[in-house]
Amino acid sequence: MLMSFWRLLSDLTKSFLRHGCGSLAASLAFFSLLSLFPLGFMVLYGVSFVVSHEVIGGRVLLSFLIGFLPTLGERLAEEFQRIGELDTVRWLVFLSFAWFGTLVFYEVDYALNVVFDSTWKRHPLISSAIAVASQGAVGILLILSYVATETVNLLTAYAPHLWGLDLIALAAHDVFLTYTLPFIMAFLTVGALYRYVPRRRPQWREALIGSLTFSLLWVAAKLIFVTYNEYATVYTKLYGSLLEVILLLLWIYYSALLFLLGAVLAHALQQRSQAAAAAGFVQPDIASPPSPVSR
Repeated sequence: MLMSFWRLLSDLTKSFLRHGCGSLAASLAFFSLLSLFPLGFMVLYGVSFVVSHEVIGGRVLLSFLIGFLPTLGERLAEEFQRIGELDTVRWLVFLSFAWFGTLVFYEVDYALNVVFDSTWKRHPLISSAIAVASQGAVGILLILSYVATETVNLLTAYAPHLWGLDLIALAAHDVFLTYTLPFIMAFLTVGALYRYVPRRRPQWREALIGSLTFSLLWVAAKLIFVTYNEYATVYTKLYGSLLEVILLLLWIYYSALLFLLGAVLAHALQQRSQAAAAAGFVQPDIASPPSPVSR
């Protein structure tokens, strides 16, 4: 079993390097940063038909961004709320926001198909439909995050206090809202991306194993990143006011690396399953016994 694990780890490393996942992750990080505010505006605009704009800006987006962008979520939520209140932005550059907001999904489609060795190209209209549907999925995740947050806050409001401390509410915030809820949402979302976006689709088992690997490493990286950010004061002298942008880009790049690593694992499991299935159809050539000679 140990040899099999090391062989799988070696195959993953070779596949990760062969597909240029470092460069793909850099491209994903760039398009994610480019699409961040247009995508946030489009999602807020779409969700505003379901939830009031004040609630979105004050609580929904804040709870979502804090879970997925550690140490930077609160500042970004304030910027999103400020942009969403500009009527000129809402009408003059709506189409450009729609275009730039979908660029990251085109890049996700490209990167996953590179990792999964998909050779044939998808029709541009289908790719555009997937990008638009992905925007809607982000809006649904935003609403689900808000519902889960409000449910936890409602349950902990009636929890008893111990020695004057609301320990249950503190644990719910620090454990569930900060780590558990983002882990569950990342696991389900990334698993669906691995399963449906590649043109050579893996099975659910393979996609979920890759998604579980990504989610575990991502949550662990999130804890390390928060700790690292507290001791990164030396970079303030180097970057000044640009430090938050650098940290945001660093976090997105590392998340993209883990995203592609999970995809590489899912593809490796897919190849092994296909090889095992192909070997099962090959029957050994067993010589048939000679027929009796007629007298």
